[in-house]
Amino acid sequence: MGILYPDTGVMGTQFSGYRAGATARLAEQNAAGGVNGRKINYIWQDDQSDPGGNLQGARTLVGEGAFAVLEYTAASQGSAQYLDDQHVPVVGVADQPLWGDHANMFTYTFVTDAGRSTTTLADFVRQQGGTKAALVVTYLTEASKLYAAGVRQSLENAGIPVIQDDIDSTNATDVARKIIGAGADTIIAASPLDLYTGVLDAAVSAGHPVKVAVSAVSYDPRLLAPYGKKLAGSYSQLTFAALERNLPAQHRFLQAMAAYSPEIQPAGQNSAVAGYINADMFIRGLKTQQGCPTRESYMRGMRSITDYDADGMMVQKINMTADHGELDRCSDFVRIAATGDRFDVVNPQPLCGQRIGNG
Repeated sequence: MGILYPDTGVMGTQFSGYRAGATARLAEQNAAGGVNGRKINYIWQDDQSDPGGNLQGARTLVGEGAFAVLEYTAASQGSAQYLDDQHVPVVGVADQPLWGDHANMFTYTFVTDAGRSTTTLADFVRQQGGTKAALVVTYLTEASKLYAAGVRQSLENAGIPVIQDDIDSTNATDVARKIIGAGADTIIAASPLDLYTGVLDAAVSAGHPVKVAVSAVSYDPRLLAPYGKKLAGSYSQLTFAALERNLPAQHRFLQAMAAYSPEIQPAGQNSAVAGYINADMFIRGLKTQQGCPTRESYMRGMRSITDYDADGMMVQKINMTADHGELDRCSDFVRIAATGDRFDVVNPQPLCGQRIGNG
């Protein structure tokens, strides 16, 4: 099996725990005897946060005999068609809509697609009292553009106007001034945390109340020390159950990380959770097989799974055929505590909305 992710490049830090999370789940399974008496080994490649590197990494993995590929990146467009042409199963995190176009690709989360959204985020904003929204999005990738479009569609469908989204500036004070002038009481962000925290700080310092602030990238315990106090009260939307819910499956994750990937501290990084879940998905597919699997039989087995939830780590059960290319309806939400040193769960959750729009 092969692992493909950015170990270096501009996205390297964000994805740094992915291989460690996968290692922990695979080692846990191997310690229990493997699957059907066979141990799972892997090789890995660094795609260097680049589509060209992503393609080269995929070619190397296939050339070295990888049966399937675990992938978490922001550059999957580089290798998607190649891996499909080679009939190689890909299990990973969908970073863009093309994951819904390839039958060989399997994911536990699908959050952006052109012309489609869900009511989930807007339902949450309404619950928290938000009435007018501003988007703070850095348009570095096509995925970020689709995220912004999906947020706008969700909010406007619920009657929450998006009254400010001209956010290509990196000057937090300037962005905050625009938000205050527009009268927004809600901020939804997919931007670097220094910009997001700067905007919140500037708005609060100017006496402008922000009822709801949601960041797409703030759920990571490494961020609490440098940003926690400035982000106090800010929310994160998750596609898996927050580790703070202390579920049995999450205890197993933390135990596996401590045993097999102790170098990752703290263990609950987004990318480590993603790696663990992806490896668990790969293992679940292997358990559908009798005898020695082929790539085709493995993909048929994956498509037969109708109730995948990572043994309780997910907020919803996934049907690998019916849900292929369909946007996530359910999310968990956490809030950074007033002390800035921890995440608190928002009860009751998960929150499940409806899919809207047409692709």
